[in-house]
Amino acid sequence: MTGQPEPSDRAAALDEVTSALRASTVESDVLVDVFARAHGLGRSDLNAVMWIATGAQAGRPLTAGELAARLGLGAPATSSLIDRLEAAGHVERVRNSADRRRVTLAMREPALRMARDFFRPLASRMEQAVHDLPVSDLLIAAEVIRRMTDAIVDAREAAQRSRATDS
Repeated sequence: MTGQPEPSDRAAALDEVTSALRASTVESDVLVDVFARAHGLGRSDLNAVMWIATGAQAGRPLTAGELAARLGLGAPATSSLIDRLEAAGHVERVRNSADRRRVTLAMREPALRMARDFFRPLASRMEQAVHDLPVSDLLIAAEVIRRMTDAIVDAREAAQRSRATDS
């Protein structure tokens, strides 16, 4: 025996991982919908807020065009979405000081505070749920989730390309 799992063991393990991710995704979607409804946001609005906040945290603020690509929306729909979020006080358009033609999107502090207040208990529950796992297991889990997410992104992009060529 080489120490490698049997193919059926690997398939069963992969089924366990995908099943767990699927359940997590559904539960996460339900929780996010609770947050969205509580704050008068639609699903696209909330996804936009997530992408804008993620870009800002990474030091790479998004433009409207980049947001449109991430959401799979056209320019007019994205402009309307940004206008809605801006009117609600969640985001603002920021001109780049080096290139005034470049406009990026930024989260407003009240929106960030609202999200932190809602999701902080979730972070605590997640921390408690894995408190007994070794760091090495957490790092492996993070890598598995990243790879599965990459596969989902690849599938989404392939579906979008296919849809564009069918039109």
